[in-house]
Amino acid sequence: MDVRSSASEPKNDLQWFVRHHADLCLLVTALLWGINIPVVKFTTSNMDGLAFNALRMVLSTLTLGLVLWLEFLVNRGDETARLPDQKLSTNRFTFTVLMQVVAFSLLSGLIYPLAFMHGIHRTTAGNTALLLASMPMWTALLSMIFLSERLVRLTWIGLIVTFVGTALIIQAKGRIDLSGAYLLGNLLILLGAMVWAAATVVSTPVLKFLSPLKLAFVSAFLTTPIHLVLNYNTIAEQWHILRRFDVLGSLLFSGILSTGVAYATWHYGVRKLGGSHAAAYQNVVTMVAVVISWLVLAEPVLPFQIIGGAIAIVGLFILRQGRR
Repeated sequence: MDVRSSASEPKNDLQWFVRHHADLCLLVTALLWGINIPVVKFTTSNMDGLAFNALRMVLSTLTLGLVLWLEFLVNRGDETARLPDQKLSTNRFTFTVLMQVVAFSLLSGLIYPLAFMHGIHRTTAGNTALLLASMPMWTALLSMIFLSERLVRLTWIGLIVTFVGTALIIQAKGRIDLSGAYLLGNLLILLGAMVWAAATVVSTPVLKFLSPLKLAFVSAFLTTPIHLVLNYNTIAEQWHILRRFDVLGSLLFSGILSTGVAYATWHYGVRKLGGSHAAAYQNVVTMVAVVISWLVLAEPVLPFQIIGGAIAIVGLFILRQGRR
């Protein structure tokens, strides 16, 4: 047995993880969000969507706060655990960062969920998925305009290929209908996609001074009370529905994992890879949702969905090559 080769294997594994850990975080995020699609669909068929969103935001805030507290206890007294760029030099710059945090919180924690929840009831699931798949394109465009982020041609090709693959997955079941009957819902979902892209761009400079976990917690902490105030009466009327184990379990998953943990892993990926590259993983959510529907709901996987998934994966590979 070659001792040198066996000793180098753990080192190589560690190097691979260090190179790809941000991508793995985004894949975890996509997995949780993909599972969350049928979970939300089930839960909102049994209770008001906005009330559900407010309650899961409460769980998200508590989860992120608990994890942040545990992180503080673990890193207490360890100066090496601090980010070197977290020290703010001037009051003016501190105020600028504060305004960016507030803007990000309102975009991602308030405007986006309201646009999404109001829009999804006024259009089809296929329209929703297709319009949300445009997020990476909007993110890249806004990053270019406001952050002067110049993407190489290969990266743009990767974004387009990934979008085409995702569109094939959605269209495979013929669920896309862009007729005037769904105009308002489509506009709201498109607004949501653009708002989320804008929030991703706004978060990029903020993540130089706040950790992804802190940004996720602050955003949830600022916007959750607004959701509770707006939906207080509806929550009070539907509180009894939470006695059902399946509804309560769905709420716990969506609040703790999909809106809690996943928000932190998403912001971490944005910080490490940039908004444009991270946003491409939004399209993985569609593929995960198809697989979950196949495994759990026994929905058939069509040939065009397999082809679309393969194309989307190729697009992600091209995107990663463009980042090197």
